[in-house]
Amino acid sequence: MAEITDLNDAERAWVSEILAALGRADGDIVALGAAYDAALRGWTSVSPEERPDPNELINRLGIGFGEHLRKRIGLAWVIAADEHGTELALHGQPGDVLLYPANLVAKRWVAGQTGVLPELAAALIEQVARLREQT
Repeated sequence: MAEITDLNDAERAWVSEILAALGRADGDIVALGAAYDAALRGWTSVSPEERPDPNELINRLGIGFGEHLRKRIGLAWVIAADEHGTELALHGQPGDVLLYPANLVAKRWVAGQTGVLPELAAALIEQVARLREQT
């Protein structure tokens, strides 16, 4: 079970800065999906030994993805800590929903999947709605 804590002022400012830099403070998933696809295509077009570490980019895209979910499902940005580490996450009730947006993006990035973020967001929103109907 993860220990959930609210973001501190510095963490809130960091999330806000990333959203502003992305130009996605409104959580536009179609535009974010297009930005993700373009970034992944650009990254994979470079030879593997010359590719930069994608973690910062994945975290930024994950925050944009999470913001879309946050606004649509009524979640809050939190820090979740468990035996695997500490990570920025989204949490909400009812249903004790806990999502790790950067991890969701990272898994698709590693798999080289494009065109997936809008559908993934829609599926997660639907799953959370169903979970909450049962709660």
